[in-house]
Amino acid sequence: MQTTLFNYTTLSTRLEKSTRTLFVTLNRPDWKNAFRLEMLFELESLLAWCTTRVEINTIFIDSSSEVFSTGLELESLSALSASQLDKINTKLQKIIFAMMQLPQTVVMDLGHGSETIASEFALGADIRIAHKEAKVSFNHCHYGLVPAAGGMSMLSALVPPAFSRAWILSGAPISESALTQSGFLNETYSENKNEVIAQILGGIAKLAPVQRIQAKLGLFEALRNQFEAGIVMDRKIAKASMVSEDWRTKKPEAKEFGFMPAKSMSYSVKLSLIKSEETTGIEH
Repeated sequence: MQTTLFNYTTLSTRLEKSTRTLFVTLNRPDWKNAFRLEMLFELESLLAWCTTRVEINTIFIDSSSEVFSTGLELESLSALSASQLDKINTKLQKIIFAMMQLPQTVVMDLGHGSETIASEFALGADIRIAHKEAKVSFNHCHYGLVPAAGGMSMLSALVPPAFSRAWILSGAPISESALTQSGFLNETYSENKNEVIAQILGGIAKLAPVQRIQAKLGLFEALRNQFEAGIVMDRKIAKASMVSEDWRTKKPEAKEFGFMPAKSMSYSVKLSLIKSEETTGIEH
């Protein structure tokens, strides 16, 4: 039995009672399910509601399009100010951090792939699945940005650094073998998508709920200090990188970008790092 919940603008939600699963679908295909602030605010509201709903076993997140999300709305990226980008990154950091602490097990289906901050959003999931031909990339640098919502610190804590460094510094789509061998994806599917999802959700439903929740808490606490320290540095690096305003150079379909030469901004980056305000931690 399924029950529809809430009336969000950017999300569709329903509750599957047999497995006690809350299904959350990013539902703005006209945006390519990009993470505008409106969607982030609705996700934050929904996750806040979930914090006390311990009777829900699983939160399953997917999207209404074949490709999970472009992350940023690339067509209008050049119109964003530094403060708007910082607000998006900060809000997304909090959402990722919140997903890691929820009493529910968070399962995310990346479908045929994700880009930029959508790939970072996936870091908050406990279990990640995708199509065998999924194109997942942390390609922020292609657009004059850095993965500041957790892509530098959290990614390197969740997968071996040899993988995360290559993914971020190349920006290229990641192969299925690298995604699975690194542990970023727990399972892939082709024609058996529904079977894979049913098996995962059914298996979670059979677990002792108190022990499952406590185990998730223990897994998070083991990495909490590393996450919090890393996110502070992410914010500093992001602020320094925005000095060039390279994300404003050209539209995504352009073959070449007029990025600022590294030599021209070296002094500005150093100055920004020195002046960057210390952040005490993550707000809960």
